[in-house]
Amino acid sequence: MASKTSKPIVVDRGTAGGKSYYVTEVTTLADGGVIRETYRSDDKGNKESRIQSVTIDGSGNITKDEVNTSTATIAEQRDLRNPNSKLRNGIKNQVNNAATELADDNIDGTTKETIQKAASGSGNEAINDANEGGSQPSGEQSKPVPGVNEGIKGMDARYPEDIGSTKQDIIKFDMLEYRPSGLNNPKANGRPDVSDGKTIGSVYLAVPGGIQDQTNATWNSEQMNPLQRAAAEAAFAGINQGAAALSDSVKASIEAASKGDGLKQVLSGYFAGQAAGVGQQVMQRGQGQVLNPNMELLFNGPSVRQFSFNFLLAPRSESEQQQVVNIIRFFKQGMSPIKSESNLFLKSPNTFRLRYIHRQSGEDSEHKFLTKFKECALTSTGVNYTPNNNYATFPDGGMVAYQLTLSFQELEPIFNNDYSDKEGIGY
Repeated sequence: MASKTSKPIVVDRGTAGGKSYYVTEVTTLADGGVIRETYRSDDKGNKESRIQSVTIDGSGNITKDEVNTSTATIAEQRDLRNPNSKLRNGIKNQVNNAATELADDNIDGTTKETIQKAASGSGNEAINDANEGGSQPSGEQSKPVPGVNEGIKGMDARYPEDIGSTKQDIIKFDMLEYRPSGLNNPKANGRPDVSDGKTIGSVYLAVPGGIQDQTNATWNSEQMNPLQRAAAEAAFAGINQGAAALSDSVKASIEAASKGDGLKQVLSGYFAGQAAGVGQQVMQRGQGQVLNPNMELLFNGPSVRQFSFNFLLAPRSESEQQQVVNIIRFFKQGMSPIKSESNLFLKSPNTFRLRYIHRQSGEDSEHKFLTKFKECALTSTGVNYTPNNNYATFPDGGMVAYQLTLSFQELEPIFNNDYSDKEGIGY
């Protein structure tokens, strides 16, 4: 194994991002492969944050191509995906310079050509296509435009930045590639299982205050007076048993009505009111009564739940500032519709899986004393850039605080049997 760290290069992004310095470390591996790691550095070449790691095996194939979205800025992620950017060209020169020295010094049999391939990555179509995954609708016109989810793909952002080193409970947001339910889905509720969704990126935040949920069902008060009931029974009999049953049902209703003079009077008043277009006024005015409406509250259908969260994001360092920027972009870009290449269609935005995590029970253990969520659509993202009612920035222009408001709505209702395999409160 042998290793070589380059001299720093400078990338000047002008007023948009200023000057940034980068060094690249190239290390040969025992199998004849090579690993290339690129770091943001100071102007002296001292490493600060690793932004990318690429591994090449002994056959010259890329086996790993990872951009660290928690440290790489949006501009850096864009540059790393552009094979003609200043950063990519600088990395290529750094790798080529290292290749000449390492090819002679390493004892792993790593060739100069293999080392030079380490300059690839985050622009390599083969591996990016493999990482993209999922299936696209048939037809060229429905294919999404290039660059979908660029800048948020693979994101693993956290606030506070050091929340991973604590046992504080968190709420985790996984962005999922939207999957339509389809017309021939065998599942009774029609939606694909959320666990089968392809994760695009994740955000971890501390559980905010004021969390709550509300589950609703739609019930409406309905009426059916005796005459309407009789008509319904007759129609039901006719539909299920034929014309003879309909005739018998009507006959029975007439015979029942003829048994008492009081009922005849009621019917006379009712039909007289209907004929005159005054409803039950004939009965109300003349007899001081109305037909019993037999009012009953009847189930009319389920409803889908809505959730709202408020987070105050106040970065305490430059790296945490970048985390906050990434988080805001994650939600705003993720909820945006996707254009097709032909511009004829708009594809559905990404969806989200929400989970409260009780970290005392495990790093990925759902909180059984808080509500669980079905797959959600992000319906609204609000950002207040001056939550303290005062415009204040850091020297680089970043805001000292952001108020982030997120509104979600579940894609399908909650059903009774959904609770069968859930611990604690469930949904």
